[in-house]
Amino acid sequence: MRKPSMAYFFDTVTLSNFALIGQLDLLIQRYGQRLKLTHEVLTELAEGIIAGFGSLRTIEAAIDDGLICRADPFVPPASRKTYSELLRVLGPGEASCIIQAIAHGGVVVSDDRTARRHCAEQGIPVTGTIGILKACWQDGSITADEADEMLSKMIEAGFHSPVQSIVDL
Repeated sequence: MRKPSMAYFFDTVTLSNFALIGQLDLLIQRYGQRLKLTHEVLTELAEGIIAGFGSLRTIEAAIDDGLICRADPFVPPASRKTYSELLRVLGPGEASCIIQAIAHGGVVVSDDRTARRHCAEQGIPVTGTIGILKACWQDGSITADEADEMLSKMIEAGFHSPVQSIVDL
């Protein structure tokens, strides 16, 4: 069972999967102010917008409207070394989410295999696109057909999903 106040530190890819198919509201409804974005993830999102993914602007609008929060920029000195080590194998977005989850007792939200493996090894709670869709289906926020339709649209948009159907999990 998740703690009501537990923060969820989203990486760029997972957040983009929902934004690119027009389903950012599903994340906002589910996580609200617990949905946190690091400076590094915000930078990656800006790069995506510049690259032509205009639908990512909905994320910026949600931040401006106070629906999504920026993560606390403070990183404890002891975490800086870990962050540098993580950058050897991860992008800045994933590494920053891990550091913030450690510092604040939160959940990493990433589809990156290496990031997920690191979280598992370190006992850091982790979820991703598939886990969110499954949880939303299981709690009745969306139907099984809606979950599979969203997943299909994400795959069409470029998401490399390990499954083709949420209900098969």
